[in-house]
Parts: sequence; structure tokens; C-alpha cells
Amino acid sequence: MDPALKRWVEETALLFEAAGLPRMAGRVLAFLLVAEPAEQSAKEMGEALSASKGALSGALNLLTRLQLVERLRRPGERADRYAVRPGAWRRLLLEKARALSLYREQAEKGLALVGEAKGERLREMRELYAFFERELPKLLERFSEGG
Repeated sequence: MDPALKRWVEETALLFEAAGLPRMAGRVLAFLLVAEPAEQSAKEMGEALSASKGALSGALNLLTRLQLVERLRRPGERADRYAVRPGAWRRLLLEKARALSLYREQAEKGLALVGEAKGERLREMRELYAFFERELPKLLERFSEGG
């Protein structure tokens, strides 16, 4: 792999790690975003990323379970191949939008305890997360429609 592309993969893996993915899963996902061909075997990924079979296996299982990566099989080949799943980013953002409701709900619980009059910071939290909870699905729909 080109050294500049390898650095990009590592930088992107750190970004994914900051978002909650284990580092190896982030490395695999980043690599699959730029790999040619788009479908890669575990062996090919291991060679490109200098990663062990065990580390790859766990990362691929997680990414498959999260529906970010899909497992494929080419006719005549015995090895599974992996690729970024179509629509993965939309699904990931919708999942994040659902998680936003937990923050809103927690702010509401806090407001119930301290009261609206004393809950300025909690109201701000509740309003912000309620806004994103409402609007993010609409934005994703507009994106899907090409607008």
C-alpha cells in the first residue's frame, strides 16, 4: 500500500476509534473504504494492514454485526471476502440518532428532579438532543432523495 494511503488509513482508524470502534475495526473499515478491488479477503487485509488473523477475525465479526461490512463469496473461491456494506453510513447515523434520545431522556429525568426553574443547563441539553433526534432522520431522508 502507498505510504500516504497507509497513513490515511491509520488516521481514519483513530477517528473511528474516537467514535467508539476498537482500533483494529477502525483500521479494517478505513482500509475497505480505499481498497481496490472493493472486496478483500482476510488474507489480503492482513497483508495490507500487517495484522494477525485473530485480530482481523474479531474486527470483521464486529463490523459485520454492526452491518457496516458485508461478507461475500465469489464463485469458485473458498475464501470469504468483505466489503463496506451499501448504505452503511446512513444506518450508522440513524443508529446514532436513536442514541440521541437517551441523552434527551436523561436530561428530562434530571429536570424532573431539579425542576424547570433551576434546570437551565438541563433544558439546553434536552432541547439540543431533541432537535437532533427530530432533524437527523429528516436530513438523511433528504440526502437519500438527492437533495
